[in-house]
Amino acid sequence: MAGAQSVSALYDALAEVYDLQHRTYLDDLPMYLRLAREAGPSARILEIGCGSGRLLVPLVEAGWRVVGVDESAAMLRLAAARLAALSPSLAQRALLIRADARMLALNARFDLAVIALNTFLHNLTREAQLAMLRAVRQHLKLGALLVVDLPPNDELAWQPDDGQFQLEATLVDPATERTIRKYVASRVFWSTQEQELMYRIETQTRHMPPTEQIFTIRLRHVFRFEMELLMMNSGFEVQKWVGDYHLSPYGEGSPRMIALARAA
Repeated sequence: MAGAQSVSALYDALAEVYDLQHRTYLDDLPMYLRLAREAGPSARILEIGCGSGRLLVPLVEAGWRVVGVDESAAMLRLAAARLAALSPSLAQRALLIRADARMLALNARFDLAVIALNTFLHNLTREAQLAMLRAVRQHLKLGALLVVDLPPNDELAWQPDDGQFQLEATLVDPATERTIRKYVASRVFWSTQEQELMYRIETQTRHMPPTEQIFTIRLRHVFRFEMELLMMNSGFEVQKWVGDYHLSPYGEGSPRMIALARAA
């Protein structure tokens, strides 16, 4: 079995596939727009793991100043291309930074920070989890809001654990007319709260034989009260937990587990 790849290497290799699959996923955008409005019209936003700009670009279009941080150069190139399509007055409201967020050191303070859509799960150790949260805290004003979007507590129990590939998505690249089939296989390791994901990417281009690539990565799931302790040890106070993008209370059957925490 192939060894797990670094986060930056995986997303550099999968940037175009990831963007094709996720660029139209905007279920969470209204929540972030609402929280940005509550932060105020002049609020500055920090997004950790901004990727290809799925959230960053709409937030900029809505008028906010956003700094996006990501380790993947390929993902940031896609984000930069999307920003370049905006008017100069809007595009200048965004800044893209290639960095490991756990070692972030900017001369800036923000009113709102976002760690969206499972990004926090890329931290595989307690030290990495704390380093990311502490780095974010150092860049927030007192009382500023941090939003961390996580899977619910029971997510691991529902994940496949047989290592067998299943078709996750069929994508068509309009620029090249390539057909891309993305398969995923999952294994769960309860003793470490980890999930290993193996991706098989099959690409079919007209008049060319199909190609196949395989990538492997691990995620570490985190439970609610574990996350609260991590935040308490990083200078945050959890304001509340919500269970969906409508900010409903978190409870049994909630599709998401989203922490809203204040910089203390």
